[in-house]
Amino acid sequence: MHKRKRQAKKLDPYPHPNKWVRLIDHLIYVFAIVIPLTTIPQMVKIWVNKSAHDVSIVMWSAFLVSAVMWLLYAIVHKDRPLIINSVLWVAFEIVVITEIIVYG
Repeated sequence: MHKRKRQAKKLDPYPHPNKWVRLIDHLIYVFAIVIPLTTIPQMVKIWVNKSAHDVSIVMWSAFLVSAVMWLLYAIVHKDRPLIINSVLWVAFEIVVITEIIVYG
């Protein structure tokens, strides 16, 4: 099996000396948590209405497969913000899919 070689031998220091890069490093944690929360209105709508009539299980299943792949990638590469983000996406997508099955 062919092994990939790292092109850049020297990794950037953390925290980065550049204040803008540090800001992005911190913001990514905020976005990793906040963006998956955008799924909550869909979950609440299905639960309150007890109906998933207009919600596609195929689409949400594809989202779940994608999130699982990103989670595996994040774990392999030990990328903490991506792990946090992917775990949240997987959890919320499982909830939506479960609601679609129950209320669909």
